[in-house]
Amino acid sequence: MKPKIKKYSKNSIQLASRSLLNGSTIILPTDTVYGIAALAGNKKAVEKIFKIKKRPKSLPLIIFVKSIKDAFKIAEFSPLDISLATKLWPGPLTLILKKKKTRIYNGDKRLSKIGIRIPKNKAVLTLLNKIKKPLATTSANLHQEANARKIDNLKILENKNVDIAIFSNEKMSFKESTLLETSEKEVKIIRSGQINKKIIRKVIKSHGYSHKIK
Repeated sequence: MKPKIKKYSKNSIQLASRSLLNGSTIILPTDTVYGIAALAGNKKAVEKIFKIKKRPKSLPLIIFVKSIKDAFKIAEFSPLDISLATKLWPGPLTLILKKKKTRIYNGDKRLSKIGIRIPKNKAVLTLLNKIKKPLATTSANLHQEANARKIDNLKILENKNVDIAIFSNEKMSFKESTLLETSEKEVKIIRSGQINKKIIRKVIKSHGYSHKIK
């Protein structure tokens, strides 16, 4: 195992927290794929992710938060958004929401929307509770490269701007989160993922909504 890779523990969370607060990027396990993360409130740190991945800024990062309450601070939720978040978070659902005027960076500064979720992964949630700040994240692969299933195979581990990579035995699906955006009359699935139409429809109907799913 490469030197940067540390098994999930109280000590590795402490090291990862320190790296993030110092403006570095880290690699971490999630419920979907390995991710690369930086403090969402640190513009320079977020920009490092785009450089490391060679990813266009027009493709925004997803923001991880530790609670719905924290998500409310950075985005505007409709009643339906709240219902979906309450039922399906933590989990592989990313809600695309209108961004509030806060210092949260996820890509091109002209972007008016932001993708947010609470991941269902103990290591990430422990880290989020430790730093008490949102994380800007995306998959830990080079742009347009396939996601590696083994942490040792991540090419971006070699980048000097990646301080630490946390390894955990918790199961990952290696399937992306579902990207979803709601409006007054419909729910639009922007990217298919683990949360399918059947699950979404069940939540919508159980809360008395008649939105169409596209």
